Formats: sequence, C-alpha cells, structure tokens
Amino acid sequence: MLAGMYLGIMTAFASATATLLEPVAAGWGKYAFGMIFACTLYIIVVLQAELATGDMLFMTYGAVHGKNNIPHGIFVVLIVTFFNLFGAVFITWLISNTTIGSSIAPGDFLENLMVSKLEKPSGILFVEAILANMVVCIAFMLTVQAGNDYTAKLLSVILIVPAFATMSYEHSIANFVLTSLSGFTLGPEQIEGFTFWNVIRNWTIVWLGNFVGGGLIMGGLYGWLNMTKTNYKD
Repeated sequence: MLAGMYLGIMTAFASATATLLEPVAAGWGKYAFGMIFACTLYIIVVLQAELATGDMLFMTYGAVHGKNNIPHGIFVVLIVTFFNLFGAVFITWLISNTTIGSSIAPGDFLENLMVSKLEKPSGILFVEAILANMVVCIAFMLTVQAGNDYTAKLLSVILIVPAFATMSYEHSIANFVLTSLSGFTLGPEQIEGFTFWNVIRNWTIVWLGNFVGGGLIMGGLYGWLNMTKTNYKD
C-alpha cells in the first residue's frame, strides 16, 4: 500500500511540474516528469515498500532457484498489486482535495498524458509494458548491487527510470495512480476514452506485459544465468 502512496505523491508532483514547464518550453514537460517520477523508486527501495512490478522479478527468480514455488509467487504479486492499487486510490483521493489537486484543469499535462495512454492499441500497450518493467527491474537490480551506498542507489535510479517515464512506456502501478488522480481531479467525463472497460483493458494488458518484461525476461533470464555450480553470479 505504501508503494502506491509514494507513487501517488511523486506522480502528482511530477505532473504539476510538467504542467508549469510546458508553456515555457513546449515538449519538455515529459522530461521533467520523468526525472521527478524516477525518484519514487529510490523512495520505495530505501523505505522497503513493496512494488508489484519489482516482485515480478524477485518471485520469478526465486521460483527458478527453488526459493518459492510458482503459485506462491503469483499469489504474492497479486496481493501486492491489489494493495498498490488501494494505496494509489487512497493517496490520489487525498491529493484531489488539496489546493494543487483542485487546480488541475482540462488541457493540463495530466489530461494529455492520460488520453494518450487510453487511446493506445492493445498490442502497443503490451510491448511498451514489457519494456517499462525491464527498465524498472534493471533499476531494482542496480540498487541491489549498490548495497548500502545510498548515493549510488539514487544515481542508478535517476539514470535509468526516466527511460520509461519519458518515453511513455506503460507501468501498471503508475497507471493506477494516473487513472485515479485524473479521475478524481478532472472527472472521467472530461477525459477522452476514460470508460470502465477501456481502463480495465489498459490495466490488464499492461500488468501482463509488465510480468513478461520484469518476471519472465529479467527474472527468468537472470535466474537461468545463475543456475551454475561456480561461485560467479550475474
């Protein structure tokens, strides 16, 4: 739940910054959004919150090495996904009742971003979701390699995570936040394509793509690479 809340706080901040920047430097708002959004993963790592897309990596790797079985791993990811959603909805509802939340208006960066996500075909959503969680899991792995060096953890996150945030790749938990934040502040009727079934389509396809990218590709690949009798580990 905390991971969803941290994402909500930082996403609202990133969106507000991008909205202010766009009139001054058109097209550059997404870069500000990506850099601020990236810091969320640092917060999640340092405060040891649970992010479902990261658990896709860890549970798959654990299953390959017999640390957990497949049903247990899927159960963990589903439970974390549910509470990530709960945290995202709760915090964005709170934010919608603040001064900055009530100032979000049609035509702002948030609306444009949400419309672009909801209008994507399912095939593109799936591919972009694979790429998004590959990037997120690379960042998770870099923070693990950094050990107790928190400066290194921060640098590893802010160097890689903007690669998906700025390029508008699809991350299921981030989409929970963006959907609820835009729904509470702008209203579904103000956002083109914001219907119940279109939102469910987006969430479902992106979640599955995230599992392929972070779980099967990153977790599965590194799990296989480390099935060795030597002391060397990737």
